[in-house]
Amino acid sequence: MPAPSRTAASRRRGAHHMARVAVHAARHLAANGVPAAVAPALRLTRGARDSVGLSPAGRAANLARHLAVDPAGVPPPGTPVLVLDDVVTTGATAAACARALAAAGHPVLAVLACTAAA
Repeated sequence: MPAPSRTAASRRRGAHHMARVAVHAARHLAANGVPAAVAPALRLTRGARDSVGLSPAGRAANLARHLAVDPAGVPPPGTPVLVLDDVVTTGATAAACARALAAAGHPVLAVLACTAAA
């Protein structure tokens, strides 16, 4: 499950970049006998701020107000969920995604990130 991106950021990049990574990862896993699919259930609601420049508390508050789980995008109950994100800076996105999904009945096994900020 790709971590969400703001609409403006996705537009700037030409697409939701982590969704593209998730599709590639799911295809690779499936080609190697591991059932996998992309579940686009996480989204940011209107008014979400860019996290660049926000403090860790500001990032967490922004996500608490603007991270939503779209029931139409969640996997079937009991499906293992992995969240994919591009970078772990403060951990606010990973924590918010895990909390939101757990509250919706989909506990997260792990958050996989491409990189971590030092």
